[in-house]
Amino acid sequence: AMTKEQQALFMEYAKDSYVYNLFAVMLRTGIRNGEIRGLKYSDVDKKKNVFHVQRTLKYIEGWGYFEDTPKTRTSKRDIPLTADLVVLLDAQRNYWDFKVERLDHYLFCNEKGEPLSRDRLQAEIDRIVKCIQAEGHDFPRITPHIFRHTFATRAIEAGMPPQVLKTILGHSSLAMTMDLY
Repeated sequence: AMTKEQQALFMEYAKDSYVYNLFAVMLRTGIRNGEIRGLKYSDVDKKKNVFHVQRTLKYIEGWGYFEDTPKTRTSKRDIPLTADLVVLLDAQRNYWDFKVERLDHYLFCNEKGEPLSRDRLQAEIDRIVKCIQAEGHDFPRITPHIFRHTFATRAIEAGMPPQVLKTILGHSSLAMTMDLY
């Protein structure tokens, strides 16, 4: 997990990134990399104040992108929509200024509206870390999964009950959550 200082530094350097909103949502929800890349407009339910994690986006060489079920049975879940999440998701909805909005469109995508690849996301993280390091800061290489660990660490530090954290993370057992965090 990132320390609080590393988290703040990363987000400061990421503020002009086209995936800033993705990073911010990951840090507030602990959603997995493939799950956030597979998130669609139709998954955001403002009436019930949740967003639905229903799929993960995968890529197979020679086959292309496809949607799969989330990692485990308990990975299909609803994550509470907080006021700041609504702001981030609305900002993302309008980010690329697409003329025609489709409910089955991926919320986090590239400038052409195509699925965001794992490699492209990692390259953007690497670019931001390189900028941080170029300014003389000691900062480790991180992956999208570090955002999940960081969320869980901040949640435990804030006193979130482990059972609630287990549900939000989509873990199949409380033991898994407790062993990791």
